[in-house]
Amino acid sequence: METILILGGFGFIGTNIIKYIDSHYSNTYRIIVFDRVAQHPHGIKFCSVCKTYSGDFSDETSINRIFDENKIDYVIHLISATCPTNSSNPQYDIEANLIPTIKLLQLMVKYSVKHIIFISSGGAIYGDTAENTCHTENDATFPISSYGIIKLTIEKYIILFSKINNMIPLILRLSNPYGPYHYSDKQGIVNVALRHAINNKPIQIWGDGSAEKDYIYIYDFVRILLTLMQHKHKNTIYNIASGYVLSVNAIIDAIKTFVPTIQCSYTKSNVNDVQHVTLSTKRLEDEIGHFKFTEFSEGLSKTYTWLLSQKIN
Repeated sequence: METILILGGFGFIGTNIIKYIDSHYSNTYRIIVFDRVAQHPHGIKFCSVCKTYSGDFSDETSINRIFDENKIDYVIHLISATCPTNSSNPQYDIEANLIPTIKLLQLMVKYSVKHIIFISSGGAIYGDTAENTCHTENDATFPISSYGIIKLTIEKYIILFSKINNMIPLILRLSNPYGPYHYSDKQGIVNVALRHAINNKPIQIWGDGSAEKDYIYIYDFVRILLTLMQHKHKNTIYNIASGYVLSVNAIIDAIKTFVPTIQCSYTKSNVNDVQHVTLSTKRLEDEIGHFKFTEFSEGLSKTYTWLLSQKIN
């Protein structure tokens, strides 16, 4: 049985990864979680989690302790102290995200851990481009936020460390995930807007709502992640996207199917927010074959049902 260290394991993506492993790979992997808190903040229980460590990602001593006390086979790096809309302090981004990641890579070399999986950004990496552009992994990158610059820089350091130290990296440029176990009220337009609608709270939209991005049901992403982990993947970087490219206004219209009374207000667009991005997934399809993604209407319905069951304000 192999051991996976999930950094940020109690967040939206991490929770879904662990729940999927609980259901499909509990005899294959055991999980160690590092997060800011010692227990899942919403009381979710897992059968695959054998240990939990809490602390600050920038505290090298705390991270070193995990490697010193356990034999780690995989590291899944999900931690980001910022998001595109609030990454206005480049120095903080460097100190909170980049430098701790470099120290993490140094610890992986020290303890001979070969596998690192980094969840990058399919939107922030490429930057704002023409509506008809479909980005491949080989395209030029022009991030327009400190968040995107740091994500891209981390990618490059991971590749550098991997070449020098014979590590096996997997970098996933993920589009915009939505679905169950999302509790943040700061990012993730699908979940945030749906939750606000259910609770009769107005949703503020940056810009005129015409910004178009790819939205992927979180369960699909986790299936792809575990599929790539199970195979000897041929490439280092993969775009992960569903092909369901929607404007914010289209998302609001879809939510009206469930909550017709949703209230919206529009404000000035954020200069750091990418307005249009579409990702090519040909490399992924060549690797894992045809993959049937959850249709947006179905994913939205499942998310709506989950939110109703949670009674989240």
